[in-house]
Amino acid sequence: MELVDFSNAKEIYQKYGGAGKKKTLILDNIQYLIKFQNPVRKKGKNIKISYVNSVYSEYIGSKIFKSVGISTQEVILGKYNDRIVCACKDFIVEKNTPINKTVGEIKLIEFEEWSKSHELDNTLTTDIESIYQTIENVSEYVSKSFNVETIKEKFWEMFIIDFFIGNTDRHNNNWGFMYYENQEDNTYINMEFAPIFDCGSSLTPVLTDEQMEAILNNTGELNNYVKNAYSAITENNKKIHSYEYIKSCKNEYCNEALKLLFPKIDMEYIKSMINEMPISNIRKKFYIIILQKRHELLEEIYEQ
Repeated sequence: MELVDFSNAKEIYQKYGGAGKKKTLILDNIQYLIKFQNPVRKKGKNIKISYVNSVYSEYIGSKIFKSVGISTQEVILGKYNDRIVCACKDFIVEKNTPINKTVGEIKLIEFEEWSKSHELDNTLTTDIESIYQTIENVSEYVSKSFNVETIKEKFWEMFIIDFFIGNTDRHNNNWGFMYYENQEDNTYINMEFAPIFDCGSSLTPVLTDEQMEAILNNTGELNNYVKNAYSAITENNKKIHSYEYIKSCKNEYCNEALKLLFPKIDMEYIKSMINEMPISNIRKKFYIIILQKRHELLEEIYEQ
């Protein structure tokens, strides 16, 4: 894999939030959010013990989401001076074409931020029922183009793939809506589920190669790792055990999402994509085995 060199790209004002070191760069007239590897340090000691491999997690997670047909940010593995980076194409800038003089440019609002801005008497949590209530409340502020059922469907499609890639950090600031705003009366127009972004917590990015090898060499620990991926979403104030939740088949939205997405998961594409990455062989092996085993778990449920 040839890494795209962002070292001499034009840097502009950094407008993105969230954890980790980031830059906003323009290369070949395209705007990117650049995510860097960040050192992890032992508490109280100024020594590096590993590198957070979130740039690889971001890349793999985003590629997998896109491969099953879910609208997702485009990502590139690149380099910035001597550091590996994940470049995320700014999908808002790309789509920013005003409809007319009255309607401005398209905007992105994270789910948490929308709730803070509009639900003054309701405290949003990561509990399913709280999320549902907020989704339903959105329709009070948006024209008829907003479809509550479609948003719920896309939410559970996101949940299925997040389990597959082991993303444990899909909290309410890591997904949201795109919309246009009427400049005359400040009403929302054409609000829809935003492309997937922020997959950097997938595949346990803080694990070292040595830790990965130890997991692969212990069958019990490997099986526990594959199954015990908890979601950031809660039910009855408890984090959802994603595999057990999907396996229970108690949620029709979740069931339908699995039926839709499982046939689209292409393990050969995933293996090829990972094998081309500039990472160690043990890391490649770990990623592929984990994803293969989660694929098998989903297949068992799909074929019930």
